[in-house]
Amino acid sequence: MENLLEIRNLKVDFYLKDQVVNAVNGVNLDIGNNEVLLLAGESGSGKTISALAITRILPSTARIVSGSIFFEGRDLLALDEAALRMVRGARIAYIFQEPTSYLNPVYSIGSQIIETIMLHQNKNKLQARQEALELLELVKIKDPQRVLFDYPHQLSGGMNQRVFIAMSLACVPKLLIADEPTTSLDVTIEAQILELLLDLKKRFGFSLLFITHNLSIAKKIADRISVMYKGKIVEEAATAKIFDSPEHFHTRELIRAYEKIGKL
Repeated sequence: MENLLEIRNLKVDFYLKDQVVNAVNGVNLDIGNNEVLLLAGESGSGKTISALAITRILPSTARIVSGSIFFEGRDLLALDEAALRMVRGARIAYIFQEPTSYLNPVYSIGSQIIETIMLHQNKNKLQARQEALELLELVKIKDPQRVLFDYPHQLSGGMNQRVFIAMSLACVPKLLIADEPTTSLDVTIEAQILELLLDLKKRFGFSLLFITHNLSIAKKIADRISVMYKGKIVEEAATAKIFDSPEHFHTRELIRAYEKIGKL
């Protein structure tokens, strides 16, 4: 399988007031075209920081110390800010755990999606409004005409996550990075969002990097699993192999947690 994304020897440090903390320590990661890779690990293992480093949207205290990140054949770490802005959103998009943290509370849902479309697709307002409606329909939002005029606080968590997915797809990205997008949702809504992501992946043909601490999701969506522990990838294999014959102790811990949850 041809790789869409190749991360090599990525190291990220946090420069705090009185110390330097190594958050990502030599990560190597590949994602193939049209592949679903699940990046698993406990909180604080470096999953999110690795994902944010791909398009250099790290916290102000973080620095990429070394490494290369090749996407569609270009090293993103070598691009200037103007060139990188053409990649963010348009070619690589993110969805996060708390969509309301990224949706603007003072603008309607419609205005935010329309603005995203106009910014990245060079469409006029009328064309963008029609596409916004189509995107809301695609993410299975009922009564999209009404939702266009709603504000984030008027929608449920699951609805806002669907809106955020619609915004992420507005530019037809080649890679969608989903960082714990279902953690705050109940199991029924979680299942719906996972099914939605797989349906959209088939329709749009993007690759999906799904970040989670919960391996119960892996069997539902992932082609491969990479396990991260203390800033490093400690194991990587096809999903079935990870569950059938895990090698690293942290992988076994994650599987035990998955099995325990399954018995509750």
